[in-house]
Amino acid sequence: MRDRGRVVNIKDGIAAVEITSLSSQCEHCSAQSLCLSSSSPGVKLLTVQNPIKASVGDLVEIEIPESKYQSTLIFIFGSLLGAIILGLGLGYGLSLLWTLSPSLIIFITLTIALLATALWIKIKLNKRNQEILWPIIVKILAKGVANG
Repeated sequence: MRDRGRVVNIKDGIAAVEITSLSSQCEHCSAQSLCLSSSSPGVKLLTVQNPIKASVGDLVEIEIPESKYQSTLIFIFGSLLGAIILGLGLGYGLSLLWTLSPSLIIFITLTIALLATALWIKIKLNKRNQEILWPIIVKILAKGVANG
């Protein structure tokens, strides 16, 4: 999804872009967690990467990587589903071998599988991967008044 906005602040290659958009767009946007509400109704501040060095006051076009969000969510939930199936299957198999309560064994193996998978997901989604999920300024549409 692409949108337009005005750069209001810049710090360390990250820009705050003021976006005026329809509330219906905001409800379905996958970058909602990066938005901050403004005092004006319908205006949002979105934290974005600024690789093209836009300046404060510039009118810019940003791109929100919807497909990257979707593939990351599929990876996370698919991994957790696999962990559940593996934990339950392993617990059932071990409960046939041990004399302990089958529900206790299944609970323990399920918990271990989910914790190990959560740790694996956290390692896979390190800072480098998180950065590619951020919205990015792709074009400067008009320079701000202060920038000529």
